Amino acid sequence: MAGVTDAVLVRFADQIINEIRSREVGGLIPLPEQFKTGDRVRILRGPFVDHLAIFHDTKPRARVEILLMLLGSEQRTVLPRADIEPVPQ
Repeated sequence: MAGVTDAVLVRFADQIINEIRSREVGGLIPLPEQFKTGDRVRILRGPFVDHLAIFHDTKPRARVEILLMLLGSEQRTVLPRADIEPVPQ
C-alpha cells in the first residue's frame, strides 16, 4: 500500500468476529443513545444558548429534534447533536 510503512496485520479469534457480527442490524452496529425521549437538555450554541428543552428524537446526519417552549407553546426544532447536553436530574 502506498504511504503505509511497517503495517502489521492482526488476526482476531473467530469468537470475537462472531460477537461483533451478532450486534449488526442491517450491516451496521447501532451505538447506544445518550438521550431518551423526554430527557431534559440544555442548548449550548446559537440564538437559544442556555435555554432548556426536551429531547424528542434523533435525526440523520448527527442532528436531534428537541421541543423548545417559545411564547407559551412547544416548538419542534432540529439542531446539531453537538449543540445540546444533558441536564442532570
